[in-house]
Amino acid sequence: MYVTAKNIKPWGLDLNDISYIDAKTHREIYARCDVRKNDILYIKDGATTGRATLNTRDEEFSLLSSVGVLRPGPLVKPKYLLYALQVPAVLDRMLGDMAGVAITRLTIRKLKDAEIPLAPIEQQDEIVAEIEKQFSRLDEAVANLQRVKANLKRYKAAVLKDAVEGRIVPTEGNWTHTKLGEVAMSVRNGYSHKPNADSGTRIFRISAVRPMELNADDVRYLSGPASDYESFMAGEGDVLFTRYNGSRDYVGVCALVPGGMPPTVYPDKLIRVRVPTAVLLPAFVVIAASTGRGRGFIESMIRTTAGQSGVSGSDIKAIPISIPPLEEQVRIVAEADRRLSVVRGVESEVDANLKRAQALRQATLAKAFSASLKGTE
Repeated sequence: MYVTAKNIKPWGLDLNDISYIDAKTHREIYARCDVRKNDILYIKDGATTGRATLNTRDEEFSLLSSVGVLRPGPLVKPKYLLYALQVPAVLDRMLGDMAGVAITRLTIRKLKDAEIPLAPIEQQDEIVAEIEKQFSRLDEAVANLQRVKANLKRYKAAVLKDAVEGRIVPTEGNWTHTKLGEVAMSVRNGYSHKPNADSGTRIFRISAVRPMELNADDVRYLSGPASDYESFMAGEGDVLFTRYNGSRDYVGVCALVPGGMPPTVYPDKLIRVRVPTAVLLPAFVVIAASTGRGRGFIESMIRTTAGQSGVSGSDIKAIPISIPPLEEQVRIVAEADRRLSVVRGVESEVDANLKRAQALRQATLAKAFSASLKGTE
């Protein structure tokens, strides 16, 4: 097995998406870094720097260089060290002034020099036991919240499925079955040059488009006035599809561009679709492309090359779509939005409670190590 940062989770090693290397390469890596049971695996590069977990496995595996190994010495027990590394004050010091520009990283020297709270070894098991007692309660609450999120996701999918299959409002029955490209006025890739300024004309990041959601503030900038990019502007009622992404789950997802937004360019990793609103509501396109046959077709067309998954404009044009009369589309969109707004409200509450749970975990760690922290001041 070849363990990388993606496999390091707060609860342990996640091997659901594990990679493998040949025996010869493993032996070369393992000769330099012989990971053992009860070592701490610590992410030292990238967006999840500072995340740590305890290796509870007996078998050998290789590590990518973005993961460091901390082996407990005679004065510290493994679980105590794991929790000590997660104390907010310790983590803040670790992550402060990290090296790197494009990719932030902790150096081995900084890891070696970092201070941690160290209780007498005979007290460490007691501290760990108290932390885990508190964490078990939090974990139960978090598990319940995650179940609520899963149920909301299923309900949302059911609402969308009913919307495109004529079951969410009374239907007139005379739907037209076609492909999106047959009714779209244009399907066009975005601006191909990279952002090059700290201010100027806004350009969406690819991360601005998520399933049925557009973050209008997730932008970078291009030099020059908006008039320089007129043909690549996202306008009210446009539907933006993601063309490429590192994750298949976010390829071909789409969102509606709202009104009242400042002039914003869409980049080449997005595809802009414009439809005649006298025939087809853009909001209905978003629903139809996000569920059922529409989403299923997009997923079947995704191709992966060099770690990037993508679809083409031709794939977007070929999305099957069943179009009800315009008046029925208006009712469908309104009812779907009404039901989904309830879902969004509950999801917001759940997310807020998950953040509170994380804050409580940090407070628990800070309190458990408070006496030891005083000894390091």
